[in-house]
Amino acid sequence: MKKLFVYGTLKKGYALNHVLSKSKKVGNYITKQKGFEMTGFWFPYVWENENSEFRIKGELYEVNQDDFRTANRIELGAGYKLKEIDKNIFAYIYPKKIDAKSLYVVTNKKEKYYEWRHTSDMPKMSKT
Repeated sequence: MKKLFVYGTLKKGYALNHVLSKSKKVGNYITKQKGFEMTGFWFPYVWENENSEFRIKGELYEVNQDDFRTANRIELGAGYKLKEIDKNIFAYIYPKKIDAKSLYVVTNKKEKYYEWRHTSDMPKMSKT
């Protein structure tokens, strides 16, 4: 099984998580590799920036072939590229910078990672 890192609408509790219904959630995960930027509104964009010290927080799944095929249709069709972001861990990364700031992106400056949250999470954020 392939390991897929998700950080947006494919996460548990979000709009497209049903796509991973036959896959196993390994747990929450923060990328080991640095060099990412993030923005997003209804869904997030993550792209590579070699000058960034930031990682991405999301969830790690062991995906079966059917779920992986469906996720590929959605994410690759939306313009993302599938990349190995950590050893044997893959994620959908946007191929270019998006010039927009977002209230949906939480920046943890102490641990140096970004995390995307939807509006339904906003009340919970003030408690974390």
